[in-house]
Amino acid sequence: MWFLIFLIGLGILLIFIELLILPGFGAAGVPGCLLVLIGIGVAWWQFGFQTALTYAGITLVAVIPLAIIALSVMRSTPVGKAFILSATENKEIGFQAPPSELVDLVGKSGKALTPLRPAGAALIGGHRVDIVTQGEFVPAETEIEVIFVEGSRVVVRSLQ
Repeated sequence: MWFLIFLIGLGILLIFIELLILPGFGAAGVPGCLLVLIGIGVAWWQFGFQTALTYAGITLVAVIPLAIIALSVMRSTPVGKAFILSATENKEIGFQAPPSELVDLVGKSGKALTPLRPAGAALIGGHRVDIVTQGEFVPAETEIEVIFVEGSRVVVRSLQ
């Protein structure tokens, strides 16, 4: 009986390690899931379906509070602080959001005023805008479309 509790508990511990500490998926998560399933399966085989359901229910009921406790404790540990970003993005430390006029250009089309090699200028919505392509050269007077805006960088693609 204690062996089953140990199997299921070790499986839950491995799943928590996978979720909270290890990046990616599989190193501890897959063995953790397998241990939980094996523990419940052995309980079913040895003690019957009702006991297996009891173990599964206890496992599910125990996981939620344990996860909440683990997350709250993890935030206050040195290891947890290393994984959680505490810096904020504000003007005082150099963060600058893209101007809303530029963000509004996404999806709009215009005409290249200069050759884009890969940077240049275009007329979009009646305004001259400094733009850049994703690496390709585009001749002047070519129809272009704004793909995305990153900071003050307006990235376009040729429509021809």
